[in-house]
Amino acid sequence: MIPHCHRYRASAAERLRTILAEEFSRRRRTNARYSLRAFARSVRLDHSTLSQLLHGKRPLTWKSIRHIAASVRWIGASTLQIYKTRGGWDSREIAADLGVSVDKINVALSDLCLLGLMEMGKEAN
Repeated sequence: MIPHCHRYRASAAERLRTILAEEFSRRRRTNARYSLRAFARSVRLDHSTLSQLLHGKRPLTWKSIRHIAASVRWIGASTLQIYKTRGGWDSREIAADLGVSVDKINVALSDLCLLGLMEMGKEAN
């Protein structure tokens, strides 16, 4: 069950903004000419919508949170894929598989729960 409380959605929206901004910055470090329009295409959003989301001028619904989170390449997406493949999770095993720290996996698992993409013990619908 996805938490529908506004307080949780606000936290999820803020975390997703952070994830989007970090991913956009990462891509810009790789290619200084990488544009917001290109990033918007990669996450399947209109560039003006993405800009408004990044600047907190547009509210995020649970539907848009889940859509965007599934579209962005971040450690949580890889973590979720491993979780689905195994039918469960162990932070140490996932960290070893992905070559990252256990702390990063635990943050990703918290993100996935906050974004409504999974619940502890089962996947969210």
